[in-house]
Amino acid sequence: MAAHPNHLAGEDFTPVGTNPFTSPQGSMPASVSASATGSSTGVQAPTGRYFHSRRVRKGEVEKPWLDKKDPKEKWVTIIPIVGILIGLAVSGFLIYDGLSSVAHHNYCPVLNEDFSEGLNSKIWTKEVELGGYG
Repeated sequence: MAAHPNHLAGEDFTPVGTNPFTSPQGSMPASVSASATGSSTGVQAPTGRYFHSRRVRKGEVEKPWLDKKDPKEKWVTIIPIVGILIGLAVSGFLIYDGLSSVAHHNYCPVLNEDFSEGLNSKIWTKEVELGGYG
């Protein structure tokens, strides 16, 4: 490499026009510098197309599991549905049993008053309060 006037002795110099953020040529191990070229000999193989699609087309995919159905496979759906139905039935029974066990007492009425004609002055009195509570 060429020397620069402001260059210190013993340091690598990066000429103008190259990337200043790359590592100097001799500072990388041989395995890293060889992997950058693709070969340990430094010779690159000729490259083919830049991109080759690996997409599988619809007609090319084999799906042998769709040809025949396993008869045991239906139980994977039936067993959870049966469990859900049993759980709903048990829940319904517990709700019914809880509601039917509530006692229905006959209470005697303490107050049976009809206010459709206003207050009965024989029973009720009016109280007007001006203290702000109603």
